[in-house]
Amino acid sequence: MRKSASQSFEKTTTWNTNLTIGDKLEGVYESKDEFEGNYGLTTKYVITAPDGTKYGVYGSASLNRQFAKIPTGSYVWIEYTGEITSQTGRIVKTYTVDYDDEYKA
Repeated sequence: MRKSASQSFEKTTTWNTNLTIGDKLEGVYESKDEFEGNYGLTTKYVITAPDGTKYGVYGSASLNRQFAKIPTGSYVWIEYTGEITSQTGRIVKTYTVDYDDEYKA
């Protein structure tokens, strides 16, 4: 069967830009896309909100560590908690992520 070798990405609304501390997103964790971005490998987590909007949540060290434990199909709650200075001196965004892996649509 003929298949495309081109990478295709799900169109989403970007969530984690211009955030204020306390901003939250909840919904079903649908998938994880990885692609080469301007700064190397980039990860985008696709979350479908209760109103049906598909959000792209771009990975960070904080998000990637937490999402590594979460199975797709889980219901997730993400909260932006601010910025900290990393051990290397870079300013990084931090998040808390909770999930329900027994969620049934």
